[in-house]
Amino acid sequence: MNNNRTNTLLLTVIGVATLLVAVIGASFAYFTAQLYGEEQGDTVTIGAGVLKIAYADGSGAIGGVLAAEGIVPVTTGEPVIKKEFTITGNNSTTAIMPYSIALDVTKNEFTDGALKYTFESVNTSSNGQVAPAVLTATDLVSSEEGYQINLGNAQFDGNVTDAVHTYTLNIFFPETGVNQNEDKDKEFIAKIDIGVQEIINP
Repeated sequence: MNNNRTNTLLLTVIGVATLLVAVIGASFAYFTAQLYGEEQGDTVTIGAGVLKIAYADGSGAIGGVLAAEGIVPVTTGEPVIKKEFTITGNNSTTAIMPYSIALDVTKNEFTDGALKYTFESVNTSSNGQVAPAVLTATDLVSSEEGYQINLGNAQFDGNVTDAVHTYTLNIFFPETGVNQNEDKDKEFIAKIDIGVQEIINP
């Protein structure tokens, strides 16, 4: 009889522990949901709000092989890669919907500073706050392991319908006036990473 009680108690403890892990895991996953720039995952739901991400070229991916015959140092100040995307917010409540934007560099075989970036942001619908612009060309560091650059935090203020924030990431390969042969046939791979946080009630 004591053995049955012990087994019942043990099963009860295991059941409660499993339930707690499931609930905590679900909460953590909800509050750290990530959208990794692929067009099939273009909507993120946050409570009563929805963020929609649209890339002008249909994908969050950036780069690939930047070969010498295709991409050469540019003297005109024009970017070799231009990544445009919009984030649209819809929210039927008065809650604030915060999100973050990062450049997730998987690989950069170019020498340090050979590639540079700027980041433009426009509060198209004049709602909430956009991530801050980076207007001064900033060096991209060479890396085989990859790294992430935080481009900033932004938010939509509810109650709102189809509010739009517009962003442009420019990547430059400027002509330096010296031999740049060491950057021939190099590869740069990256993606835009949109992260969402817990909705904030005012």
